[in-house]
Amino acid sequence: TGIKKYLVDNTVKLGSKKFRKEKMTLKDKIINNMSDNITISPYNLTFLWHSCKKCFYNHHVYKNRRPMTMPLVGKMASLSEESFVEKNSNEIDESIQSGKIISTQKSLKSVVETDELLFRQYTISGKTDLLVEFDDGSFGIFDCKNTSGDSDNSWMYYTQLAAYKYCFEKMGLGIVSQLGLIYQIIDGFYQDDKGNNHFSTKQKFVEVDPNICLLYTSPSQRD
Repeated sequence: TGIKKYLVDNTVKLGSKKFRKEKMTLKDKIINNMSDNITISPYNLTFLWHSCKKCFYNHHVYKNRRPMTMPLVGKMASLSEESFVEKNSNEIDESIQSGKIISTQKSLKSVVETDELLFRQYTISGKTDLLVEFDDGSFGIFDCKNTSGDSDNSWMYYTQLAAYKYCFEKMGLGIVSQLGLIYQIIDGFYQDDKGNNHFSTKQKFVEVDPNICLLYTSPSQRD
């Protein structure tokens, strides 16, 4: 069979003694790397699930990680998040109900509960960009995005935000009444009087419907 080609049977000679390494087939290696408990990051529900479902599966089941580093975007997002803390939510957009942005990078974690029969336990674990506490006692979860164009990709980011909402409510922290995206759209570059260079952005808020049903398709796929 094809598996036999991957049989490991290395013999090492040391003087008159022989040390035989443990035989292991490729199938054994794969099984050993599989986990009964899988932790899913909401971030990967956007950037792995929507771009490559096979990559998403291999990432979580076989631990075959695909490099996904975006240091520049991460730094811009952190600066944007920090600028909102303690501000009133109306300062982001007038359409948002009144409340205060109380934290960034709120850690959330919850086991996925379902009526379906699963042979693995799934856990969602991640950190929100912005957590808002509204005047009525409910909460909002907003994600900060940096982009070069004025486009709405809420269809793609829904799963990420919905996962945060699921964890938040399962942890008994409160009811999430609003999900949204805060886009910083790069629209200029200038130098100030002191010679410092700056990028300028146009801010745009897009509300994401918590009850959206078209979870996994892009607008072009729905036509």
